[in-house]
Amino acid sequence: MFSEFSSSILLISLVAGALACFATFGFVASLYRASPDRYGKLLAVYSMLVGLGLFSIHFINMRAFNYNYINELSYLYLLIAYGFATSVGFAVLHSANKQTLPIYSLILSGIQAGFSGYGIFIFFTKAMLGDQYEILLLPSMLAIAIAVGVGILSIITIYWLKSYDGAHRYSVRAFFSILISIGILSTHLAFSTCLGSVSSFETDSSVLNSSFITMLFAMVLIFVFLTAFIVVVFYDKLNPNIVKRINFKNTTSTSNPLDSFDPLTKLPNRNALNQHLQLAAKRCDRLGDSMAVAYIDLDHFKPVNDTFGHHVGDLLLIEVAERFNSAIRNCDYIARAGGDEFVAILGEIDAHESIVAVVQRMIDAVKEPFFIEGHLIEISCSVGVAIYPRDGNLEKLKVSADAAMYKAKENGRNQYRFYDAEIEQASDEMQKIRKELLDAIENEQFTLHFQPKIIAKTQAPAGAEALLRWNHPSKGLLTPIYFIEAAERFGFIDKINNWVLAEACRTIHVAQNNGIQLSLSVNLSRQQFRNAQLVDHIKSVMETYQVPPQSLIFEISETHAIHNQSQFKKLLSKFKFAHLKVSIDDFGLHPFSLTYLQNLEVSEVKLDKSFTSGVAKYGSALAIVDAVVKLAHALNLTVVAEGVESEEQRLALLTTGCDQMQGYYFSKPVPEEQLFAIYNKLNTHFNNTGEFSINDYLNLEPYSEQTY
Repeated sequence: MFSEFSSSILLISLVAGALACFATFGFVASLYRASPDRYGKLLAVYSMLVGLGLFSIHFINMRAFNYNYINELSYLYLLIAYGFATSVGFAVLHSANKQTLPIYSLILSGIQAGFSGYGIFIFFTKAMLGDQYEILLLPSMLAIAIAVGVGILSIITIYWLKSYDGAHRYSVRAFFSILISIGILSTHLAFSTCLGSVSSFETDSSVLNSSFITMLFAMVLIFVFLTAFIVVVFYDKLNPNIVKRINFKNTTSTSNPLDSFDPLTKLPNRNALNQHLQLAAKRCDRLGDSMAVAYIDLDHFKPVNDTFGHHVGDLLLIEVAERFNSAIRNCDYIARAGGDEFVAILGEIDAHESIVAVVQRMIDAVKEPFFIEGHLIEISCSVGVAIYPRDGNLEKLKVSADAAMYKAKENGRNQYRFYDAEIEQASDEMQKIRKELLDAIENEQFTLHFQPKIIAKTQAPAGAEALLRWNHPSKGLLTPIYFIEAAERFGFIDKINNWVLAEACRTIHVAQNNGIQLSLSVNLSRQQFRNAQLVDHIKSVMETYQVPPQSLIFEISETHAIHNQSQFKKLLSKFKFAHLKVSIDDFGLHPFSLTYLQNLEVSEVKLDKSFTSGVAKYGSALAIVDAVVKLAHALNLTVVAEGVESEEQRLALLTTGCDQMQGYYFSKPVPEEQLFAIYNKLNTHFNNTGEFSINDYLNLEPYSEQTY
């Protein structure tokens, strides 16, 4: 068949193949960093360039074996051969550049590369040799099998080495480029056995026998190729000093693969994220590179669950994950940190603009409307970005990105924010508060203060509002404004809320033992608002302290109620069934509150202090309060005016028929002992005179507190 060949031309073919393979590594590295909108175009261009290289190598190999060419070439066949060469390039580049490489995908791509390689040879032969040779079936089958094997090994090699970060990356690429080039040459040798001269009447069997040595030679080359690959990977795993560590995108493993992925979105979970982050940081340390960590939190996701149900919320998270995966580059990494939070690790950073481009694509991807089970859902996301190692070590990096994300939310959501000096100062303060909060919980530094509520007409005590305070060891008594944001951010709020409820019930129980019939108002936070087991928990605590249902009333901010109407109505139904009373706090801040009120099963509304402040000065303010009171009474609701600070305000509110009042004019929030003293003094005065006196509130010196 090809007993005569030119060794010098074969050497040229080997060198050309190695150069083409080395260039292919560069193409894959470029695709690895490409944005999704450029990926398709680059893949098409690089596939054609790789195809041109394979086409040229086949031409050189044909010349090396001294075939007798016909005078007239078939350009159509050459064009078809080039098309098959481009198909090989596409199969290798696209598969090697995937985020993950499942075995079925590898095999299909290898088959595509193998058959396309066979197509190159066949149509190249037809174009240049005409009908001098015929294609023999059995050798063709074996040759295709060899071509598929070389294709699979090439894809595996490029896939594993595309993110190789050792000190001698170019030497390693050059080494494997030579091996792949040898594989291409051995494939061409195998293809050459498929040709039988028409004049010699060769059969499949005779050709197979005559080419046995050639086939064996090709198989030995492939075996050497595979062995070299396994040896390098083996040493990479067992001896990092010989070959530097290889990193893989979205392939971080744990002892149990199921522990590495979020079962809902199929993204890597927090466990896999932490492992990948450590590997990425080590890579940056070795190469002097940087990476960015982007914390992503969905804006207004919880109302989706409240309005449409958790099933729709889960489907939304799945689609959000798919959009994030489509928005990042292949060199990036996206994981679900939990709930509606995601974390992206952005590698291969060329400039600040490359980070901005990826982050903005993720924001834009979520901003597009979602259509889920017939529902049109619109959400957004806030992103905080921190850069390693500029913004700190790994532990601080995650905190920094999280702090930047919260800053993006504070600035209006649906945007990104990079960690900077301003955020660093705020973050350091937040971390300090975090540590202090842990100490406060462990050392029981929290306490409740109580602000009395007064029946407007009789000045009798109607109860009190329980208000949380932190008895800070160095800063004194602090209001929740100082620490509530940190408590929510760091997950302490549930413990604090549970303590408030238990302490309020304990206070009522102690009051009962002292002959005081005390009714307390307790504020519900937005976290409690979303707790499906809230009512059961309240009932359990009340039973522990033997507190009757009429002794507690739960205040819910009007803002939370309006923004979560569906969930709020469900919660009200549970409260009503348990005979628990509910009050709408800060009532009147929203223009649609009055019409919304008639659909709610509440017992009380508390007028916002912005209404109270103007009733003694402006007739319009007094008229508005008068109208609200009349409407509330028509709905059988009790009206409480908070923020009363003067006798003039008290008298003006009396004219509206307001039921109860609360404010500094009567008393500031006081500790339990002083609250009981107020009640005892009021009761003593009533027993002596048959009436209650405001002076019994005013004459008692209020407990001073520092407000932050």
